[in-house]
This record gives sequence, C-alpha cells and structure tokens, in this order.
Amino acid sequence: MTGKNVAVKEELEGLTEQVPSIFKNRNFLFLWAAALLSSFGISFFLFSESWYIVNVLNLEASLGFIYIASSVPRIIFMVISGTVADRVSKTKIMFVSDFSRSILLGGLVLWFVFGDITLWTFVGVAFVFGILDAFFWAAESAVIPSIIHKDNLTRGNSIIQMTNQASFILAPMLAGLIIAFGNYEIVFATTAVMLLVASVLIYLIRVPLSSSSDSITEKSFWSSFKEGVQYVRNSRPLMLIVLTTIFLNLFLVGPMTMGLPLFVKSVLGGNAVDFSLLEASLAGGMLIGAIVIGVFNVSRNRGHIALLALIVAGLAFIGFSFAETLLLSMVMLVIFGACLSCCNIPFISAVQGMIEESMLGRVMGLISLASMGLIPVSYVITSLVLSMGISINTIMSAGAILLVLYSTFVYVKFTELREIT
Repeated sequence: MTGKNVAVKEELEGLTEQVPSIFKNRNFLFLWAAALLSSFGISFFLFSESWYIVNVLNLEASLGFIYIASSVPRIIFMVISGTVADRVSKTKIMFVSDFSRSILLGGLVLWFVFGDITLWTFVGVAFVFGILDAFFWAAESAVIPSIIHKDNLTRGNSIIQMTNQASFILAPMLAGLIIAFGNYEIVFATTAVMLLVASVLIYLIRVPLSSSSDSITEKSFWSSFKEGVQYVRNSRPLMLIVLTTIFLNLFLVGPMTMGLPLFVKSVLGGNAVDFSLLEASLAGGMLIGAIVIGVFNVSRNRGHIALLALIVAGLAFIGFSFAETLLLSMVMLVIFGACLSCCNIPFISAVQGMIEESMLGRVMGLISLASMGLIPVSYVITSLVLSMGISINTIMSAGAILLVLYSTFVYVKFTELREIT
C-alpha cells in the first residue's frame, strides 16, 4: 500500500513537472517577438501618418477620414474573421497579414520618393490596414491556446498585453525622434522592416494539427459561421462575457476616448502636455495591471477576479470624472487602466481555456467584434449627448455608474460567470 501511494505521488509530481515554462516554449517566443514588432510597427504607422497629415498636409480636420477608413472595414470583416481563422491555418493568416502590410508600406516609401503623397494615399493604406487587422487579431487570439499549456494562458495573454501597451507608450516617442532627426521615408521603411521580420517569425511557428480541422472545412462557410454564433448563444457564460464587453465599450470606452481631450480643455483647463500625461497614465496603468496578472499567473476563479476588477475600474472612472486636478486625474486613470487589464486578461484566458479548439477562432472573433464594433456607435451617442449641452464629465460619470451597476448585478446574480476558470 505504501509503495502504491509512493508511485501515485511520483506520478502526480511527474504530471506537475510536465507543465513547461512559457519562456522555454519556442512557438510562444516567436509569437511574442512577432507581436512586439507588429504592435510597434502599427503604432509607428498610426503616429507618423497622423502627424504627416497634421504637420505637412495641414489637414487636421480630415483626420476623421483616416479613422473611418481603418475602423469601418475592420468592423465589417471582424464578423467573418473568426470563421476564417477556424477554417484556415491561423499562422498563415497572421503571416499574410503582416507580410502584406510590409509590402504595402514598402510601396508607400517608394511613393514618398517618386510620387506625391496626398490625404487619399493614407486613406487607401488605412483601409487595407483595417481589413488585414480584422483577420490578424482574431487569428492571434485563437492561436495562443494552441501553442501554450492551458495553465500558462493567463501569463501568455498578459505578456502579449504588456507588449502591446509598451508599444503604445514607447513607439510614438521613437517615431517622433526618427522624424525629427531623419524623415518620413525612414520611419515608414523602419515600419515595413518590422512587419516583414514579424511575418518571418510567424512563419516559423509550428502549430499542432487539430483533429477537428477536417470536419470544419467539410462544412460550408456560412454553416460554420452560424455554428459559431449558436455555440456562443448556447453558453450563458460566453453570452454574459459578450454582453459585458458590449456594455464596457458602449458606455465607457467610447466616452473615455472622445472625452479625454475635452476633459483636459473644459474641466482641467490644460494643454497638450496635460493630455499626453493622461494618455500615458492610462497606458501605464494598463501595463501595470498586465504585469501583475502575469506575475501571479491567475488560473482559477478568473471570472471572479475579472468582475471585481471591472467594478473597481468603474469606481475609479467615476472618481476621474469628478477630479479637478491633473494629479488626481492621473492617479484615477492609472487605477482604471490597471483594473481594465485585470479584467480583460482573465476573461480572455478563461474563454480560451473553456471553449473547444475547433471554435476558438469564431468565439474570439465574435468577442473582438463585441469589443470594437460598438465603439463607433458609442462615439455617435457621445457626440449627440454633447450636442444637447451635457458636459463631458457628466457623460463619463453616468457611463461609469451604469457599468458599476451592471457589473455588480452580474457578479451577484450569475455564479457561473463568477466561477469560470
């Protein structure tokens, strides 16, 4: 009996040892490096094209065309991007996306040298970028569970999130330095090289073949798409996550994105430097939250943690909307950003761990659509409310209060969402 117990103990210890370190995972390291280069490259491009339009073309009022050109196709193609990711190799989708963007930016550099760059040049590039983005992000979210152990999902997602947040903070500064001491051709050429190297790294990733891949491709495209929608509808935890994502982006992210510059001007009476400090505080808070989640590698009760973090995020944003000093505003945004990461990463990791591999692309695509699809609608609603004479801090506080009430209701009422792992 003793010998049997020892054998069982040794077997359990062996199983524990079989969980590999994420930093020894060749596929994940390639994906991490590719994500770093891709996010830096995209941030380089977005900053440089915006600054060129404002500073060289002197068409500040036309920046909206760029945002529309990139966001509308991204939203439209996100509807089907997850289905494509389940039917085609996810790494091939990511490779084609980054490689195509690299070639496109290489052409833009040649246009700078030999042609005459106009606003519509950037509108066209932004339109293609939007389409490629839609397929890239759905494939990236779906490929992570295929290359790392499920116990490392939270850490893997947090590392990717840290990389993205770091790029949003550092890339604009680096791009600005390149423009200041070089020119636009150099910064766009650098971006093209980053995306090209990222595509090569993605090409080197080897994803294990899924046993269900053949059964997916045997079905028609629209049958696969409807199957994914039905799969989400039949899972109450997934439906609640989608609804929570919609609620967050409709009532909070939209007013926050539009409201920050208005808040700085009308409430704080600040300038561009104050605005940049608030943006840096938000990004820094999200980076801190991603680091905390990654260090602790939360693998249990992720729904519980995510909902509590969402409630605290809403309370912090209420505090921000009533702040009257720059320092207090920055502190509230750091807390808000940290809690936002502590909400998003556990939710994503829980979804990746609970759904079937054959459904990964479709589910992550639908969640991405819920995350980004309603932001333009939120912009429209915020603009309409502002036109009625309601102040931006009132709009932001009202949205945050609604989010806190909703999150508290879900936390108390739906135990299955609170207990998902």
